[in-house]
Amino acid sequence: MPTLLHLDCSPRPESVSAQITAEFAAAWRVAHPEGRHLYRSLARDPVPHVDAAYVETVSRLEAAGTRDLDEARRAFRTLKERRSWRVSWKLIDALLAADVLLIGLPLYHFSVPSVFKAWLDRVAIPPLLVDPETGLGPLSGRRTVVATARGATSDHFADECDDDFQERYVRAALRALGLADDLVLLHADMTKAGHVPWLAPFQQTARSSLERAVEAARTAARR
Repeated sequence: MPTLLHLDCSPRPESVSAQITAEFAAAWRVAHPEGRHLYRSLARDPVPHVDAAYVETVSRLEAAGTRDLDEARRAFRTLKERRSWRVSWKLIDALLAADVLLIGLPLYHFSVPSVFKAWLDRVAIPPLLVDPETGLGPLSGRRTVVATARGATSDHFADECDDDFQERYVRAALRALGLADDLVLLHADMTKAGHVPWLAPFQQTARSSLERAVEAARTAARR
């Protein structure tokens, strides 16, 4: 049974990134009627940030060079570590069960929303990272689709695009987890053109960009 793990990061009901992921998910469910669609809004149901107990557990795994997931699952030593580790493993198990990871990711202040970073920090434990010798990890081979929404990022502002760290960050983070080998990025640009006065001339650019992203999402979901 194929499984789609669907994460949205925007708190806005009319979020453009969520519109794109919703189109992908709908097309994916049609193409995989027997599949499971697991959804979580990281904005409405945020992941707790890592704490000292989590860091202590991860530090032991790093020091021991632990690569075995079952061993890592039992790595906690104290009650605080167990509680924090349990939070992480619920997320890790959902990720391990997924065949496709779908992320709705708006651009916030040149990078990613903190709710996505909180999720990533929880799941990126040492045994899930790719082995530096083989370049492979437990998540290698899974497909990842990321739908971005960028308020004023476009070819019209080439100089400002150099300050967009979102895509570079996402590629690097997913590569570390083995999730960038089959990565699809769907970009919707100029999403603030509808309500920011100085971007008003780019409203058609925004509509066209969203239409292309939605169509690309539907096509990607049918793969």
